[in-house]
Amino acid sequence: MPEIQAFYGLRYNPSLVTGSEVISPPYDIVKSDDLRVLRHSDSATNSDRKYNASILENPSPTPAGYEGVLTNIKKWTEAEILIKESVPSLYLYEQIFKLPERGVDTDKNPKYRRRVLIAATRLSKPEDGVIRHHESTMAGPREDRLKLYTATKHAISPILASVEDTNSEFLNLLNKDYGSEIFVATDLSGVEHKLWKISEETQIANFRKVINDLPATIADGHHRTMTALSYLDNAAASRKLPSYAAERFALMGLASDQDQSLLILPTHRILIEDSAPEDILDRLSGLYQVAESHSLEAAWETVKKNANGPVTFAALGLTAQGKNYSIHLLTARDSNQIRSAMPSQLGAAARDVDILVLTSTILRPIFDIDGAALAAGTKVGFEENIHTVENAIKNKGAKVAFLANPATIDQVQAVAATGEVLPQKTTYYYPKLGTGLVFYPLTGRVN
Repeated sequence: MPEIQAFYGLRYNPSLVTGSEVISPPYDIVKSDDLRVLRHSDSATNSDRKYNASILENPSPTPAGYEGVLTNIKKWTEAEILIKESVPSLYLYEQIFKLPERGVDTDKNPKYRRRVLIAATRLSKPEDGVIRHHESTMAGPREDRLKLYTATKHAISPILASVEDTNSEFLNLLNKDYGSEIFVATDLSGVEHKLWKISEETQIANFRKVINDLPATIADGHHRTMTALSYLDNAAASRKLPSYAAERFALMGLASDQDQSLLILPTHRILIEDSAPEDILDRLSGLYQVAESHSLEAAWETVKKNANGPVTFAALGLTAQGKNYSIHLLTARDSNQIRSAMPSQLGAAARDVDILVLTSTILRPIFDIDGAALAAGTKVGFEENIHTVENAIKNKGAKVAFLANPATIDQVQAVAATGEVLPQKTTYYYPKLGTGLVFYPLTGRVN
């Protein structure tokens, strides 16, 4: 059961900066073009962008770049652009959004509202089972985030965790009225962000009581979680840390798994280096019915329609490359046959996750892409938009790609409960929690 604490958050001063000018996507999804827009400040209307959170979240990956983040934090604090809470607080964070689907009538694309609680959450190792992990990590992002942690002594962006809230007690607390917002922003993708400060002791105690009884699973931010654990290990090795030292906690947003707006989008696989072998269709035909499709959209609709079985993938570029790339639908001939083809050590829950089926029955045996290749991050790209996947094949930036359904929240939590982990980038919880709502100082103590 996770332990949460109020903390002395560091946040933007709403009387001096405009939220929409300082909000940023987290480091792992922000594009270089986005960074140029976020930091562009050559007119009076967007001058606050010189304080954009991306400057802290996405520095140049050099010693000077990481150290420059701490310099900016100090300068912005001295100028009162950033203010530190005088009392320990929790934060209620709301996102209002629509799904990023092309070609969908605006009136038919519903608006969602998701609320999470941002708290200092006590760290524990995955094997302890207190806060469960469901996904493997890659070495490069872990190293980058640890350098940022070490140089700045701040957690810049929050981790997202889902709480198994069977009776909706946590969700009911999240949906209460907490007065006036302290931060409001709309980001580049149109997502609205709102933040409330919760410092009243009874309200904090209510959240702590409910959370303390509920299992939790990391939803998004496995790299940041492992970074925080490494940072804690390094700090504990150099000096004795008290029980409530800030280093023992992570900046975490906790969401109820009963919230219908806790959505997982697909993360498709793009093979950057590998072409399909000439006998690919024959090799696939043992487990899959293989049928050619003449429409990317139609193929993807079929994949989505089969989300509850039989497992189905759309494959791009199996028999042709470039602008004349092929599209094939791969539909499992028999679910039991698929399960039997997967590694024997996998539990029942993991065998039903489409991305793991793809990895186990196609990527590993045919393309030799195993866990180590996924972790290296050089042979496989990850993308949630099917048209971006298509363009990668057409423009010859990739050879082959596979479109697959996402895991469900129930699947993620079931796999995590067994102690197993899924391949990297199996889940894309949308939208990501924004960067710039509140920062977490890694010095001193919580509460």
